[in-house]
Amino acid sequence: MKYAIIGAGVNGLLPAYLLKKAGHEVQVVTQLKEQALLLNEQGIIQGESRQRVDAYTDLEQIDSDAFIVVTVTYEELQPILRLLKIRCPSNKIVFLQQGMLFFEKAQILAHRHIAAAILITDSIKLSANEISFHKTPQLTIGLVKGDADKFYPLLETAAWKSEWVDDTEQALFENTLLGSLIDPLTTVMKIHNGDLITNPHAYELFRNLYNELYLAFPEIERLHPIEQVAVMCATEPKGISRMYADRLVGDLMEVDGLMLFMLNRSKLELPLFKAFYHLLKTVEVKK
Repeated sequence: MKYAIIGAGVNGLLPAYLLKKAGHEVQVVTQLKEQALLLNEQGIIQGESRQRVDAYTDLEQIDSDAFIVVTVTYEELQPILRLLKIRCPSNKIVFLQQGMLFFEKAQILAHRHIAAAILITDSIKLSANEISFHKTPQLTIGLVKGDADKFYPLLETAAWKSEWVDDTEQALFENTLLGSLIDPLTTVMKIHNGDLITNPHAYELFRNLYNELYLAFPEIERLHPIEQVAVMCATEPKGISRMYADRLVGDLMEVDGLMLFMLNRSKLELPLFKAFYHLLKTVEVKK
């Protein structure tokens, strides 16, 4: 199978590496010419392993029969969607993004077959072409529109463990809700996930943010009990949230896709959550 990964942050380099290692043809599209040159010269590096991919800076090089995996942030998404409509009208599309702000645009995209996925991983980006991870990545994928069987190759590949979900929107929301609790806190404070529990000041913010989210989204108590989230963070004390991983290497963070979606969806004011949103947008502007 052929895959074209649009975006070369950690969210793009990881699936590109995994798919290539599993024996697939992989193309990577990045906006940065220097990164494209580096990927073509050296490939994607993970420890002692190196996977060669074909890297480009435009979508014209994407094969017409390739699965396109979109990993760019929401802020970068609109021009990509316009180019997909013009240059890749018949390709099958998979959105692999943090948050849910993309979902409405995915639903109205002209392409016939579209899916959305979540890749659970401990991967971090070390450089423009080097990543590091230890746990086996877990892909959760579901249909946005079209035929589900068109995406079965992503379930059958050896690149990752995989799971198909029938309610794609619910699966994305559950993941977004959890990310809304962990990512803003760890990214603003520049701490590991475990510090949310062991640092008393961080834990106070963690508990207050959980309570605020509970008022707007009471289902969080059923989907992500605070005790369960605390155990998850404490079990992997050096874990790094996806947003913090992006900040560490200076990549664009998915602030809007995750946090603006939650602010728009909430029927209540979320003053603490909103404060973290503006703090992170300030960090983006300073870049």
